Amino acid sequence: MLYQTLIVDDEEIVCRGLARFVKWEEQGFEVAGTAYSVDAALAVMQQAHIDVVFMDIRMPGKTGLELLKILQKEYPEVKSVILSGYSDFSYAQEAIRWGAVDYLTKPVSLNEITDLLARLYEEFEQQKQAIHIHANRMQALLLSAAKGYSQIDAQKYSLPFPQSWCGLSMSLADRTLGEEDILQKKSMIQEKLLQLSPDAIVLDDEVFSLFVVIPCESENAFDSMITILEQFCPEFSEWACGVCEIKKGAAMLHEGWKEAGHALRYLLAGNKKGVIYYKKIESLFGHDSLTMQELLPDLLKQLSDPETRSGILPLMERALMQNKTQTVIQYQTSCIRFLIELNGYLQGLTLGGINFHDPLNKTLGNLLLCQDCDSTAKCTIEYLQWLVDLLNQTDAQQLGKGTICEIQLFIRQHYGENITLNSLAEQFFLHPNYLSRLFKEKTGKNFVEYLTQVRMEKVKELLSSSNRKIIEICAMAGYDNPRYFSKVFKQYTGMTPREYRKKTEYEKI
Repeated sequence: MLYQTLIVDDEEIVCRGLARFVKWEEQGFEVAGTAYSVDAALAVMQQAHIDVVFMDIRMPGKTGLELLKILQKEYPEVKSVILSGYSDFSYAQEAIRWGAVDYLTKPVSLNEITDLLARLYEEFEQQKQAIHIHANRMQALLLSAAKGYSQIDAQKYSLPFPQSWCGLSMSLADRTLGEEDILQKKSMIQEKLLQLSPDAIVLDDEVFSLFVVIPCESENAFDSMITILEQFCPEFSEWACGVCEIKKGAAMLHEGWKEAGHALRYLLAGNKKGVIYYKKIESLFGHDSLTMQELLPDLLKQLSDPETRSGILPLMERALMQNKTQTVIQYQTSCIRFLIELNGYLQGLTLGGINFHDPLNKTLGNLLLCQDCDSTAKCTIEYLQWLVDLLNQTDAQQLGKGTICEIQLFIRQHYGENITLNSLAEQFFLHPNYLSRLFKEKTGKNFVEYLTQVRMEKVKELLSSSNRKIIEICAMAGYDNPRYFSKVFKQYTGMTPREYRKKTEYEKI
């Protein structure tokens, strides 16, 4: 990407000369426009993004110093360079005081501008990298809070979190997509969402899913945005979406994430796309008697492992027994809610086209006909027995096999984050020991070897194709300790990062 430059001088010959004779593109810049007055320059800036302004100090009407003051107030991110035939030190002093990054006297030599552009380019790249690292850290912080792993203090971290918001949990319906297609579809829908709501926060939740915090003061405002997406954004039809109720502040992030997730899994259990609001199914997810609901993570872990799969039946029988203090209607609701959640998770995995929807519908219908808690429990256990038998009859490790592919995609998308075997096992509902064994079996590498390979290949790419500092690349690759990073890189390539960069630079000559 070339950084955009605006040249402002009341002498047309100066503007044309600078635009024509400076080798802007070689330095990473291009001239977006020229202007012969301050007002004309401001008009250009209202229409186009500008990174650097080269300006004369003395012009008819408003001066360059006046333009500097306006830029500092309205465009503080823009870098300003003064060009003037007046070498008076007082002009330079005032220009620097009002934010100019440099002061060059006319006639300006091309070498001076080339050196200045090289310095500005380096500053822009460092700023961009700092923003990228900060954004990644904030994303990790917000995701951790959303998933309930930590609490968040928006003021402490200076997070621009909306006071009133709705959460949108989104999942791609097509689980056969390749890595590039997934990233492209995520990028496209993020662009559309930010066009409609520029202050929205888009979190890259999992391989096929996003969680979006959308500022809204009322349900009507949010409904209008969803209507626009449904009518004018073809890409939106590829997603299944669950929507939480309106929340207040960052403290409600976990609750909103849970509600949106419940709604999404309800939709997925019915094998549908589109949008569903949590308030429409809220009665299924009350806060009373959460015993079976809390079982889901452990049950899914056992279900994925052929060696522990049969253990879910006694586990579920104990939970069903503990819930018999409820009324029959409450008991049925708990079982229905549990099976819907379970199937929502299963539909989100790659399972070779197994049909869960029809058997689930049949079971839910039977549950509603049950007259007491015992028959309700029996119906629920029969469905789980069917599920265990189905997985045993197909590929004994089908759940794990599909999940390993998703884990590999997740690692390649999130290699710069603090990924551990335990965090992946928790996220994908697998026991850490089983995940470790299965990962080695399916990929030929253990988890650490695969993560290191992904990171080191990205590091090699950055060292050979960018001018970023090695310590910045270290942070980008997910390493906090530069010394350990260099040690791992040397073990992987036989060279230190600095030696590798010099080698690739020599090969390019």
